[in-house]
Amino acid sequence: MVNNNFITTTLVDLVKINSVNPDLEKGGPGEIEIGTYIHNTLLTLGFHSTIATISDGRMNIVGKRAGASKGRSLILNAHMDTVGVKGMNDPFGATIKDGKLFGRGAYDMKGSIAAMLGVAKTISDQNIKLPGDLILTFVADEEYESIGTQALLKDISADACIVTEPTELKICLAHRGFGVYEITTHGLAAHGGLHKVGIDANLKMGKVLYELGQLSQRVTSAKKHQLCGEASLHVPLINGGQSLFIYANQCTINVERRTLPGEEESIVYQELRNILTQLHSEDKDFNATIKQLIWRNPYEIAKDSSIVKALSNSIGRANSVEYIGHTWWEDSGLFGQAGIPTVIIGPKGGGIHQQEEWVELNSVFELSTILLNTAINFCQE
Repeated sequence: MVNNNFITTTLVDLVKINSVNPDLEKGGPGEIEIGTYIHNTLLTLGFHSTIATISDGRMNIVGKRAGASKGRSLILNAHMDTVGVKGMNDPFGATIKDGKLFGRGAYDMKGSIAAMLGVAKTISDQNIKLPGDLILTFVADEEYESIGTQALLKDISADACIVTEPTELKICLAHRGFGVYEITTHGLAAHGGLHKVGIDANLKMGKVLYELGQLSQRVTSAKKHQLCGEASLHVPLINGGQSLFIYANQCTINVERRTLPGEEESIVYQELRNILTQLHSEDKDFNATIKQLIWRNPYEIAKDSSIVKALSNSIGRANSVEYIGHTWWEDSGLFGQAGIPTVIIGPKGGGIHQQEEWVELNSVFELSTILLNTAINFCQE
């Protein structure tokens, strides 16, 4: 039903466009060129399309096919930005070999963009009239701060959403969230020979790190989810002191806490705050502060929700349905937070954020068919 040649040609064009996120790699062009390509394609296919400029060089594209009556509305979503290309031999070559298309973003997630545009192509060519609105959203900056989806959700809503992140054509019902925190221990700078004066912030941080290690073990062993695995905690960055022969007056670490569906922002923060409170009660010279830098909610949708049923039925026509969870965070968390029931499905491939990235072409064709059938199934009155 979908046009495989159109999808392949479109995917080649998309991968040849450099859309590296400028916040991840200096000089990355962002979404202007790829967004303009998608916008023009949608217009050619008879979809109403708008360009929403977020900031210099950053944009969202929203394509819409208005419903013929009062059916349910559905969003299909993909991000246009990619990570950097360091170490890649031919990141924008879009080479096809053995049924795979290679290049940066082929799998994450230009294959999904091509599949979504394949849906638009079929609807246009066959003049399919859906009772409800079909909204195709192509967003900026998912790989960094998700400014695209955050901006999108200020102006858009729907009865359901499908985020087309890679899933190997399995249905992803849940994913982990995360919080990033900055903890700083405060000491007192003094000459290295004045031990009765100086307070070593680095040694004070050692106490924090020990307690975080204990908390990490407790979190991983006690907090588990059937689809998303275990919760986790680690310390990716540490910085303390200013020079040899001087007591460190400050030491700062970043803590990354990966959360499971059901975990709440306030409780996760309080777990960390309690460590500092306890250490202060044990040591009068211990002084530390904590700041939450980022929070992204974990997400889960029920298997019996209407959008999951529609998607499952579309897959079940040809293949068995498998349900999974992701251990990373995705923009689906923002759609869910906005009250839009959201499920995740995407193509098969490999090499996400690695030096050789590829997507299986047949899975892109299949994804396009699944999305089309789901839209036909879901956007009813």
